[in-house]
Amino acid sequence: MIRTEVKKLGNDEHAVNVHVAQTEYDRIYAAQVGKLVSKVKLPGFRPGKTPKGVIEKQFGAQAHEDTISELVQTHYAAAIEQSGLMPALQPELEVPAVQPESGFSFTLKVTTWPEVKLKPLGKISVESTEVKVTDADMQSVIDRLIDTQVSYEEEAGRETQNGDQVSIDFTGFVDNEPFDGGRGEDVKLVIGAGQFIPGFETGLMGARAGDERSLDVTFPVEYQHKPLAGKAARFEVLVKSVAASRKQQNEDELAALLKFDDAAALRADIRKRLEQEAADASYSTSRDALFDALVAAHEIRLPEAMVQQDMQQSRQRVARSMQQQGLDMKPEMFNDPAFAEELRKRSERALSISLLLSTFREENKVEISEEDVEAELNVQAAQYPADQLDAFKNWMKGQQEQMAQLRDRLLEKKCVACIMEQVKVKPVSLELDEWQAMQDAAAAQDD
Repeated sequence: MIRTEVKKLGNDEHAVNVHVAQTEYDRIYAAQVGKLVSKVKLPGFRPGKTPKGVIEKQFGAQAHEDTISELVQTHYAAAIEQSGLMPALQPELEVPAVQPESGFSFTLKVTTWPEVKLKPLGKISVESTEVKVTDADMQSVIDRLIDTQVSYEEEAGRETQNGDQVSIDFTGFVDNEPFDGGRGEDVKLVIGAGQFIPGFETGLMGARAGDERSLDVTFPVEYQHKPLAGKAARFEVLVKSVAASRKQQNEDELAALLKFDDAAALRADIRKRLEQEAADASYSTSRDALFDALVAAHEIRLPEAMVQQDMQQSRQRVARSMQQQGLDMKPEMFNDPAFAEELRKRSERALSISLLLSTFREENKVEISEEDVEAELNVQAAQYPADQLDAFKNWMKGQQEQMAQLRDRLLEKKCVACIMEQVKVKPVSLELDEWQAMQDAAAAQDD
C-alpha cells in the first residue's frame, strides 16, 4: 500500500519519505468527491444530482486537500512503524508542493531519542544519605505546636486585643454600594493574623461583643480581585463575640486540643510522621545525588527540538501554577535570559536522567509488578479511615493519569535501588533538623 524510505539528516534527525500508490489516491479522491456530490447544492441541479465533473471543476482543490488529509491520517502510523524509528517527539509533516507523476508522497521529519552507552556503574561514586529522627526533632515539633496551637475562650465584656479571636458579621461598600463577596456572617477572625486587608483588623481593636464599627479601608493595589484593587471601601461590622487566646501549658493539654488520647499517643503520631519525612528525605537526597553523578559521568547530546519542547512545557506549567495561585504573570518574565538559562539547564538535566534511566531499565529488564502497585495503593490508603480504604483504592484505579504517575514513580524507585546496588556508595548520616536547614538554605539561594 505504501513505500517508505528513511534518510538520516543528522544526529537523531531522520526524514521518512512516504509514497502512496496512485490507486489508493484515486480511491480516496473519488470518495471525497462523492461526499461533496451528496451535500453540495448548486443552482440548476437537484440536491445529490450535481454531475461529478461540475463538482470537480468547482471543488476539486477542496477534494484534493481532503484526500491528502485522509491519506496522511490513514498511513501515518504505518509509515512510522515501517521506518523502524522510535520518535521522541511528534513527527513534523511536510507535503511537497511538487508531487510525483503517479501516486502521492509526503515526508515525516522524525526526532529520535539519542542512543546512550552506559558507563561501568562500578566506577561511579555516590553519597547515600540516611536522615535520622532525634529526640531534639521530636521536642522541636512539640514546642512549635504548643506555641502555635492555641484555644480561644470567650470573655464577656472583654476589649479586643492583638491575638484575640472575634466573631463578626460585616458588609462591604464601594462608592456606597455593596459589592459582590463583601458580606460575611459569623466569620472567625484572629486580630493581628493578617487575614483581612490592612486597616480592617486594627479597626476592631478595643471593640466589645455587641459593638458596631464602621471601618474605612483601601484595597491593596496588587489585590488579586482586580475590580477592587486600589479602591477605597467601607465595612460595617458587628462584633458578636470576643475570645482570648490561650496557649496550652503542657503536652497533655496539647494532646487533648488535637484530639489525642494522651501525650504518649501524640508523641507516637509525631514520631511516625517524622520517620516518614526522614525516609522521604533519605530517598530524595540519595536519588538526586545519584542522578547528578550519572549525568556527570555521561556525555549526552540532546536534540535541540527535544530541549525546546520540554522548555515550552515547563513554561506552560509555570504559567498554570502562577494563575492557580492568583499571581500576576508578566509575559516578559519568560524573556528574561537568566530564567531561560535556568529553564534550559533543568530541561537538559531532566531529559538526560530520563534517557539514562530508560537505557538502564531496558538493559536490565527492570519492571514493576501489579503486587508493587497494590502495595503502594495500600500505603496511600492508610491515611484514610478503615471503612474508606476500598473506596479510595477503587477510585484511584479509575484515574488513568494518576495511576500512570504512580507506576512511573515506582519504576523510578526500582531503577534507583538497582543502580545503587552497582555504584560505589559513600554512606552519609544527617539529623532531620540538619537536612531541613540545608533545604532552607538551598531554597533561599534559589530565590
